[in-house]
Amino acid sequence: MPERSDAVILVAVATSVAVIDQLTKFALASAIDSRELAPRVEIVDGWLRLEYTENRGAAFGLFSGLAPIITGISIAIVASLLLYFFRQARPPIWQTVATGAIAGGALGNLLDRVRLGHVIDFVSVGPWPNFNVADSAITIGVLVLVWGITRQPSRLGTVQPIDQGR
Repeated sequence: MPERSDAVILVAVATSVAVIDQLTKFALASAIDSRELAPRVEIVDGWLRLEYTENRGAAFGLFSGLAPIITGISIAIVASLLLYFFRQARPPIWQTVATGAIAGGALGNLLDRVRLGHVIDFVSVGPWPNFNVADSAITIGVLVLVWGITRQPSRLGTVQPIDQGR
């Protein structure tokens, strides 16, 4: 089996995202518990703030009664993405990093769901629902995948030349 340096990169990105996500959530929750920080801190008045929330649903708190189903769907999506990734001989670096970001973000939020029964969200930007590092990594990873896929030349309808031993 050939060396898979792309797998090392994917695992490094995923691990980094999950660790940073968990550390930021732990630091925020600890600061609030110790009363060093209020549950809501304005950073840029009316636009950016830290605001501790417990998300018991999916993205943006939707479907809060379906957490086990959401968890299962998330695991299935990430497993499918990883399976697709590892079936390729040499995925491009953008796909490796994006897949790692998505997997790490999913792992960060999954750890919250298993450990706490909810996901900690704490970044609040304008009118958007609160989010966290894991959510950001997933969003950026998906955007990079979409960008990369749409920039690839289509293989559908193309004829591959026959190698005639030249």
